[in-house]
Amino acid sequence: MTLATFFGCLLTAYGPGLSIFFVHVAKKSQLVLLTISAAFFWLVGILIASIIWYIAPTAPIYVTIFLAVFFQELFRWLFFLLLSRAEQGLKLVSESANPRYDRIDYSFVCGLGFGLMSGMILYVTQLVESAGPGILPCKSCPSVDVFFISALTTSLFILLHVFWNMVAFQGFFRGSYWPAAYAFVTHLCASYGTLLIPSSVSYGCVYSMLISLAILVVTGIMALRPVFAAIKSIHRD
Repeated sequence: MTLATFFGCLLTAYGPGLSIFFVHVAKKSQLVLLTISAAFFWLVGILIASIIWYIAPTAPIYVTIFLAVFFQELFRWLFFLLLSRAEQGLKLVSESANPRYDRIDYSFVCGLGFGLMSGMILYVTQLVESAGPGILPCKSCPSVDVFFISALTTSLFILLHVFWNMVAFQGFFRGSYWPAAYAFVTHLCASYGTLLIPSSVSYGCVYSMLISLAILVVTGIMALRPVFAAIKSIHRD
C-alpha cells in the first residue's frame, strides 16, 4: 500500500502540471526556457521569505504566509519586467504571427513554471514520507490520509499559479495593476485557507478545497477570456 500511496500522490500532485508541460511547453525551446526561468524567480522569492522566517522564527504563521505570498507576487512582477525586455528577442524565434497570442502563451508557461517549482518545493518532502509504513490521518478529516489532501492542494496551487500569472500579466501588459492586486489577494485567501487542513475544524480540509476551487474557477474564467478573444481574432483574420 505504501508504493500505491506514493505513486497515487505523485500523479495527483504533479500529473496535471507535468502533462501540460510535456504536451505544450516541451515542444518549443523558448517556452521551456521561460518556464525554467520563472521557476527560478519563484525560488528566489521564497528563499528571501525563508530568510526572514529564519531571522524571526517566532513570527505568527499569518505573518509568515503573508510574507511568502508577498515575495512570490513581487517576483512575479519582477519576472514580467524581465520578460518585457526580452519580448523583442522572443518574437524573432516565435512561430506565431499574432503577438497577442504570444503574450498569452508566455504568461501561461511562466505561471506553469511558478506552479511546478512551488509544488516541488512545498510537497516533495511529504511525498517521500508517504512511501513510509502506515498512514497519517488528516486532523480536520480523520478518514482521509493527509498526504493525499496535500497532493490535491499541490495540484490546485499549480493550476492557480498558472491562472494568477495569466491574470497578472494581462494587467501588466495593459499598464493596470488591479489584476495583479486580485492575484495577490486571492493568493492570500487560498494560502490562508490551507490552515483549515491541520486545524481542529470539522471537515476543514473540505472547506480548504472549496476555497481553492472557487478561486480557481473565477480566476480561470478571468484568465481564459483573452484566450478565446485571441482565437476569435485569429479565425477572423
